[in-house]
Amino acid sequence: MFLNKYFLHGLLFVALFSLGNRCANAAITELTYEKFHRLNKPIYRSKSGDWLGMNYETAPPERKFDYFLMGDLRFYFQENNSLNYSLQEGYIVFKGDDFSITAGRKILDWNTNEKYWALGYLNALQSFTLLSTEEEGVTGVILKKDIGPFEFEVLGSYLFIPQINPSIDFKNGDVQSKSEWVRLPPRKTVVSGVEVPIYYQVDNYKVSDIIFNKSLGGNIRYKWNKGGVSAFAIYKPENKLRVNGSAYYDNLVTGKVVVTAAPTVNHHAYYGFQVYQDFGDIKARGGVSYVDPNAKLGKDFLFDIANARKTFTSDYFNIHPRYDKEAYAHISLNYERPKLYKLTLNYIHLLSHNIRGSDDFFSDTVKWKSTFGGGFQYFFNDSFDIGFDLKYDVIRKDNIVKGEVKYNFEQKVIIALGLEALKAPDNYSYWSYYRTSDMLYSTVGFVF
Repeated sequence: MFLNKYFLHGLLFVALFSLGNRCANAAITELTYEKFHRLNKPIYRSKSGDWLGMNYETAPPERKFDYFLMGDLRFYFQENNSLNYSLQEGYIVFKGDDFSITAGRKILDWNTNEKYWALGYLNALQSFTLLSTEEEGVTGVILKKDIGPFEFEVLGSYLFIPQINPSIDFKNGDVQSKSEWVRLPPRKTVVSGVEVPIYYQVDNYKVSDIIFNKSLGGNIRYKWNKGGVSAFAIYKPENKLRVNGSAYYDNLVTGKVVVTAAPTVNHHAYYGFQVYQDFGDIKARGGVSYVDPNAKLGKDFLFDIANARKTFTSDYFNIHPRYDKEAYAHISLNYERPKLYKLTLNYIHLLSHNIRGSDDFFSDTVKWKSTFGGGFQYFFNDSFDIGFDLKYDVIRKDNIVKGEVKYNFEQKVIIALGLEALKAPDNYSYWSYYRTSDMLYSTVGFVF
């Protein structure tokens, strides 16, 4: 949200990209151009439009001492020619006979169903588009050890890289974004029955106070033939920065409500367990996860709680960020016939009582309450395939559809046509803000 103005992501990306160019035995670079057509008019339409992107991915690490890099750059053709970037993974790894040590940014697989539902509690979300489920890893050192049927993983870190896409910028008192996939804070408020514009400014803060934050977590698996059980727990900064602030009514000079926004880091505890079992070609996964944004873990992890939890109340403006505990149950069934089709069935249920509203300042309500999801991909041949995904919330009646037709010519040229559409009749749904963000897109990519 704020750190797009600093170069931490960019420096990591450039450094690892340069390393990849010097050392990679096998790497894939894909250049993509996408043109999208809005099917309706967003409430707050951004200036972003067609984009040219580069995706870079090295071969999976196989040597005793190896590395892996995966990242994206996107250049948007708009008035300011903006750039979005994402370092999904970038790490080095040393492997022994029954252990490995990984240092860098890595996507954790401790909750296998989290990616499909784009929860963003463990790994951050890439969030280049509204319905994307791509993730960004956690930065730190991971020790993995196998002991018989047990597998142990421990993560420790003193470096935090927050999710920055899609970003929010403040310019001349106005709040804006490179894309409409982010819900912007209010631009107007009411004072004594009169509608008054809001002028935003950013409070002074230290980047070091944001990026130098600790994480500690672990995962344990017990495996049996074609199945197993696992449990994880982690205490880390939330992937999205929190925002608090203060406000005053400048009725003498500007006639605006002036809001001073301040980015803050809030830690949370995230833990859960999973059971997984293969039934022939069917892979079944189920579990429960719990997130507590109020948790505290020892003196070494203390942060400026007073500043992070700051609220503001007045007759014309309220800033009360919510810190609600949430629990989910989730299950998935995946079936694949190689080179023929893939089928997935999923369900997620919110176990806790959610009271977060979509009107919270710089905050969103939960994405899912009681939702079924299903996807299907059919391969006509090695070059041509078609796929779709549908999610339906039986409580809120949200209906989210994503489909794509793709042609891959000799693994060198990729042409695709896709559709993203949603329906959200409940005004308090997470998705209600994006009712008018349906789009049709076409892409062409070149693989090197």
